[in-house]
Amino acid sequence: MKTQISTLFGAAAMAITMVGAGQVGPAAAQERAAPTDIVLIGRGSTGSTSDLVMAVLEESITRSFPDIRLRRLPGSATAVPPKIEAGEAEIGHGVGETLVQAWLGNGEFEGDKPMKNLRYLGGYLGFLVRPSAGPTLVVPADSSIQSWHDLSDKRIGVGVPTSLNSTLVDVALHGIDLSYEKIEQNGGLVVKGDWNQQFEAMGDGQLDGVFVLGDQPSALVTQYAANNQARLISVPEEAIDAIIADYPTTTRNSMQPGTYEWQAEEVRGIRLTLGFVVHKDLPEEFVYQICKQLYTGESANIWGEVVPSWRGAEAMKEEAAAAVPIPLHPGAQRCFEEAGIPITYVGSGGDAV
Repeated sequence: MKTQISTLFGAAAMAITMVGAGQVGPAAAQERAAPTDIVLIGRGSTGSTSDLVMAVLEESITRSFPDIRLRRLPGSATAVPPKIEAGEAEIGHGVGETLVQAWLGNGEFEGDKPMKNLRYLGGYLGFLVRPSAGPTLVVPADSSIQSWHDLSDKRIGVGVPTSLNSTLVDVALHGIDLSYEKIEQNGGLVVKGDWNQQFEAMGDGQLDGVFVLGDQPSALVTQYAANNQARLISVPEEAIDAIIADYPTTTRNSMQPGTYEWQAEEVRGIRLTLGFVVHKDLPEEFVYQICKQLYTGESANIWGEVVPSWRGAEAMKEEAAAAVPIPLHPGAQRCFEEAGIPITYVGSGGDAV
């Protein structure tokens, strides 16, 4: 029996015991594999996809390791990789293309050292079970805005400044010869901040439209529509082309009529690759147990148990590793291989580590 001492991010110093066959039972091995503290990052606005998936993650950790202490940090998709790379957090919200850019040191992270401490855990089953066609433009039902081409001088909300939503909208606008800069030059306004506040501002007539990115129906949109009549506008084809050109891990997708009871028409856009990103130094057994809780057997019911609108997501568990954008953590790889879940690499998922 060997004992390896692993220091995890200061407060989580611990000893990990590598167990020989038949020497220590699974429960003891699991206990010794658990850090005492874990910092999570990625919780966004209330009701956002990142907010919901982090709630599922927290529950999966608590069920597997009841004595662990969790600390939660807010953080957008672009804020997460640097924090995990630096060891300031251990698990976070991951967006496929953002993770690839962080891994390579380009795009949003141009000039930064490639972030090779990042590893992938698995995809968001809840996100897969519901339609997504973002970045979805939400406007008042009586708005004069009929397409993105009408935004040249309008007041729009685009989410948190460092969010992927904010970046994708600007990239997409370039596809129709618009940009944040052009909108503001024409007398319009581009507001960045909390989504809930932006929807409130639209309800008060201070914004003409708000963009949201994530699975639908969104709690943000539902809350707005409870007190206001709303309408959804598709992403133009040229804008979709611009997004896919810059973000190859995205795919075309559509949201069928009736996703919201007041939605009469199909809405077109893109779907993201979304999943959990972890620090490479997290113990293999720890990540393995969390992966099992999220993606295998009846344990995968956790998605619908924590987020009722994601009931049935466990049926999508065969797709948990269908789009792996950066290398898998060894614990996740073992979990998927044992469960017979197919692993498909995209982006930099197949890179050697």
